[in-house]
Amino acid sequence: MTSKENRVLDRISQVVRRRREELGLTVRGLATRSGVSASMISDVERGLKSPTISTLAALAEALEMPLSTLVESPAPARMRVVKASERQWLVEAGTGSKRDRFGPAVTGSEVEFLRYVVPPHASAGPFAAHAPGTIEHVYVASGAVRITLGEDGADLRVGDTCSCFADVPHGFDNREGKVPAELIVVVEPPRVSERSTRRRRG
Repeated sequence: MTSKENRVLDRISQVVRRRREELGLTVRGLATRSGVSASMISDVERGLKSPTISTLAALAEALEMPLSTLVESPAPARMRVVKASERQWLVEAGTGSKRDRFGPAVTGSEVEFLRYVVPPHASAGPFAAHAPGTIEHVYVASGAVRITLGEDGADLRVGDTCSCFADVPHGFDNREGKVPAELIVVVEPPRVSERSTRRRRG
């Protein structure tokens, strides 16, 4: 295997593992979502196997990212455009909720920007707690929804916003709604100083 091929495999393994962890998925969870075997995913993440294009496509869809992101080396850029045709809705089994990530962002950004649509008479979540210090900003673009945050909750209607520390289980409840609730969500990770402090304490 050439050094260039090794670099590509290293790139794929790093991106798959990092994105899987960002989504809070285990290897088995990603296998269930993508249809790729857990053993293959494990080998890909360790750089032991060269995945086929169909395997890469399945992983990219499950990880909610363009296929090109898995194989292209990141290049610093002042602007990053992602065409609508490059993004794919992820539809959650059971609830029918749809998630669309507006990314990837420019190199260096850790902010996650996405659109979420919760059907009427359905709820999404509860989602696992983010790292301590993570903040979610939510804007209701249409419909209405109840945001749950641990034992707390808030009812929001179109045009309302909510910012909260999402370091406890949280979700979006539209079970009382008659129309879909469309949300714009920005996930802001902990500040670098906060992460450094926690690492020193740990």
